[in-house]
Amino acid sequence: MPNLWSLIRMENLKIFERSRTWVFFGALITCSFIIAWIMNWFGFLNAGRDDAWEFVWSSVQTLFLAKLLASVIAGDIVSSEFAWGTAKLLLIRPASRTKILFAKYMAVLIFVALCMILTLFSSFLFGAMFFGIRFDVQYVTPKWQDIGAVYGLFFVEIIMTATFAFMLSAISRSSSFSIGLSVFFILAGPAVVELCRMVGFDGGKYLLSANMNLRQYMEGNNPLFEGMSPGFSITVLLIYFFVFHLLSWISFTRRDIDV
Repeated sequence: MPNLWSLIRMENLKIFERSRTWVFFGALITCSFIIAWIMNWFGFLNAGRDDAWEFVWSSVQTLFLAKLLASVIAGDIVSSEFAWGTAKLLLIRPASRTKILFAKYMAVLIFVALCMILTLFSSFLFGAMFFGIRFDVQYVTPKWQDIGAVYGLFFVEIIMTATFAFMLSAISRSSSFSIGLSVFFILAGPAVVELCRMVGFDGGKYLLSANMNLRQYMEGNNPLFEGMSPGFSITVLLIYFFVFHLLSWISFTRRDIDV
C-alpha cells in the first residue's frame, strides 16, 4: 500500500510537471521586480533612506497574486482528474480515498508555501538591488518581526481561499467552474463585505471575506463590524475550514466514478 508521502510526492509531480506552474512562479518574480522598479522610479521608496527590508514590507500586497494562483491550483487539483479521465486510475490504487484527498490538499499547501517563500525572497532580492540593505540589528529585528507577522496573517488568508477552491474542486467535476467561482470570490468578496458594512447589515461579520483579513486587527485598527475581535474571526475561520473539508470529504469519498 502506498504510504502518504508517496501520494503527496505524486501529487506534487502532477503540479510541477505542468508548464503553467513555472509560469506562475515567473509571474510572482516579475511582479516583485516591476513593483520594485516602480517604487524606485517614482520615489515611493528612496535608496539610502529605505532598504530591502522596507521594500519587502511595502510590497506585501504582491501576495494577492499568490492567493489567485493558489486558488487556480486548488480549484483544479481534484476536478482535473475527471476532466482528464484519470479518476478511475487514481481511485483503483490501494490507498483510501481519504488518504488520496489529504495528499492532494497537502500538495496545495506545499504550493502555497513555495509561492510565499518565492515572493519573500524575490522581494528582498529586488529590494536589495534597488534600495540596498541595512544590517543594523536594532533596525532589522523589528522589521523582520513586522514582516513575519504580516506574512503569517496573509498565509492564513491564502489557506482559507485555497481551501474554499479545493472544496469546489472536490464537489464539481469542472475545473473551469471551481477556478472561476474561486476567483470571483476573491474579487467580489471584499466588495460584498463593504456593501454590508455601508448598509449597516451586522450579519456581514459572519461572512468568510470579513474574517480572512486578520491584518485588520494589527496596530489597534478598528474591525469592519462591531463585535468582531481576533478570537471571533479565528473561530469563524475554523468553522468555515471544518465545513469546507467536511464537504470535500463527503463529496470525494461517496462519489460514484463513472468516467
